[in-house]
Order: sequence, then C-alpha cells, then structure tokens
Amino acid sequence: MGIYDGIILCSDMDGTMTNTRGEISARNAEAIRYFQKNGGLFTVATGRPPYHPEKFSDIFVCNTYIVALNGSMIFDPKSREFIEKHPLDESAKYDIKKIMETFSDVGQVQIHGEEGHFAQQDGEDADSFLGRINERMFDIMFIQNREKTARLKDIVPKEFPGYKFCRGWSEGLEMFSKNGGKGNSVMKTKALTGSRLAVTAGNYDNDIEMLLMADIGVCVRDSSPDVLAAADIVTVSCNNDPIAVIIDELRKEKPFK
Repeated sequence: MGIYDGIILCSDMDGTMTNTRGEISARNAEAIRYFQKNGGLFTVATGRPPYHPEKFSDIFVCNTYIVALNGSMIFDPKSREFIEKHPLDESAKYDIKKIMETFSDVGQVQIHGEEGHFAQQDGEDADSFLGRINERMFDIMFIQNREKTARLKDIVPKEFPGYKFCRGWSEGLEMFSKNGGKGNSVMKTKALTGSRLAVTAGNYDNDIEMLLMADIGVCVRDSSPDVLAAADIVTVSCNNDPIAVIIDELRKEKPFK
C-alpha cells in the first residue's frame, strides 16, 4: 500500500499550482509525481476548460477526473469522456442579455460553450453577440475593472438567484449552473474514486466552495480575504511551492496538526 492511498488532492491552477509568472515549479511537479507514485490521486479543479491542463503535460498529468469550468464539467483525461456536464438552459440567454443591458458596470462578456469560446466584440450588442452562440453554454464571464466587478458581485446574484456567481479573478464575475461549482464536482469526484480524504487547494473566490466542502481545505498565503477566512489551513504563497508543501504534510499520520 502507498502512503497516500485513499487521498485525492484537487488543486486550483492559476495562482495556486502556478506561481505569479504562470509557471509550475519543478518542486511542485516532482511532489505531484511522488504523490501519484505512492497511491495518491492528483487532479485540478479549475475555471478553465477541461483540456487546459494538457498545456503542462510535460510537467505533470492528472491521474483522475478533472473538474473544469468551475465545476460545470467533470472530464476523464484517460478515456477522453465527460463524466458530468452542467450546461445552462437556452433560456439563460435572456438573463445574460438582461444583465448586459441593465448593469452599466458590465464590460466585455465572454462565454465558454461546449466546444468553443465566444468573446463579445467592441460595440457588439447583446442580441448580436448571443445570436452567434449555437452550442450549449457552460461558463459566462463578465469582465470589467476590479471596482466594477466588486459592485456587480454584490448586486447581480441577488437579482438572478437561479445561477451561481463568483469571481474567478479580480476583474471577472462568472455565472454558471446551480448544479456546477468546484465544491459539488470535487465531492462527486471523491465519491467516484472511492477516496477517503478529499484535500483541496485554492486562492480565489471561485475556490471557496471546494475549500468549505472538502475534508481539508488549504489556501495559499496570498489568497483573497474571503478565501483566507474559508480555508481550514493557510499554507505558503504560490511562489513557494505550496503543492509540494501540502503533499509533504499529507505524509504525516495527522496532517496539519
């Protein structure tokens, strides 16, 4: 038996696995390989599309299901099949249009669809933009400066309670299915793999749900204030190999004690 048998570690990518230069350190990568070799399941829970981790395939690979688009998809990198998908209903276009036209703080809108990525062009109105989208939608991004994003975060979810909203970064408010969310999908992945312990690592608001729902939720030291409050454990910054630190801690009989 491996020392990490029964443990699944799900990490956010940007600003958690990767440092401020967007790189995965050699120490983090080496620790992931060691963790996997000794029985652990390592994967990512990201706001990005399911194939994004493959950009780092020369450094690390996930050995279990990938949680993508803020939990709107669960993807099996081995079989190349989707285990779960949580698209928005076609009727969501009406609400997206209403948000675009009601709130002057909204800047550009981008949408992750089932296959493609759609970006609103300069001067393009809501009808023209949404009319171009001919596939199921999974993640809607309202992009504007951080002050406007903060205001939208406080107002829009109250007006549209049928969706989940969160900030994926300081200048982006994201909208997706109530059935999605990193927390829901990480816990589904824990169940699918029969893991006894789910550990999550993150740094921003879209990670809060999985930090709260996991058996152990860890955030990096340079996380947003709400994330620092939600995490069970605060570890080193993203520039100081946090994944390696977490994996080393999980070797202990009573980790993080």
